[in-house]
Amino acid sequence: MNYLEIAQNTAKQQPLLPPHETPGQTWKSRLTFIWALVLWQASSALPAITMNRQGHFELWKIGLFLLLFAACVWLSYIWALRYHLIPKINWRYFQLGKIAAGFGLMFVSALISGMIMNLTGTNGTENQDIINSIGKVLPPLVFVIMTTSAGFFEELIFRVGPFELLFNKWPKLAAIFAWALFTAAHGPTDFASFMTYGLMSLVLTGLYAKYRNFYLNMSVHFLWNALGMIGFFLLK
Repeated sequence: MNYLEIAQNTAKQQPLLPPHETPGQTWKSRLTFIWALVLWQASSALPAITMNRQGHFELWKIGLFLLLFAACVWLSYIWALRYHLIPKINWRYFQLGKIAAGFGLMFVSALISGMIMNLTGTNGTENQDIINSIGKVLPPLVFVIMTTSAGFFEELIFRVGPFELLFNKWPKLAAIFAWALFTAAHGPTDFASFMTYGLMSLVLTGLYAKYRNFYLNMSVHFLWNALGMIGFFLLK
């Protein structure tokens, strides 16, 4: 018996994780979505504490950023578990084939938006320009954490929140709201940027609507932003 057969037999013996089921929500539980928004905004503002008045960075402030940022992530995760919005993390939710397929769809959406930009004579998006300008003044570690963490926070806010909390009884409404919220949050300023973020939102929202797997969406989003970080540092 070769290693492939052993791996296949082992996989068959392991029980599949049951599909995650979210209990009914009330108006009180839905109001906790505000708490998630607060944590997301707090995590986004934290990089500012790493810089002093002279524009220099201090090591202890970077350490404070890491501590507070980790607290925001942990509190957001506990919130999602508290209201049964996501299951506890388990490696079986990170399905490599689906992650690769989702990443491929993101790449296709980028190709389409790139073609639209070429046809309309647009060079990038205003949102990306802002991110790039921030990346030039922040310590690389802080910038990478801030950018790639979108895979965690934005999937909680833009996918899990609408589907499992706000509109859990109305999946079609949740999908429309999730798509529109993600697109609007990235501040499209013209047709090309609207299509760029609209297509990204369509892919990520479609993935969540089909699989209802937060960890799948988080992985695809994280990898896409990580690819953007590689491009940023190579072209810097």
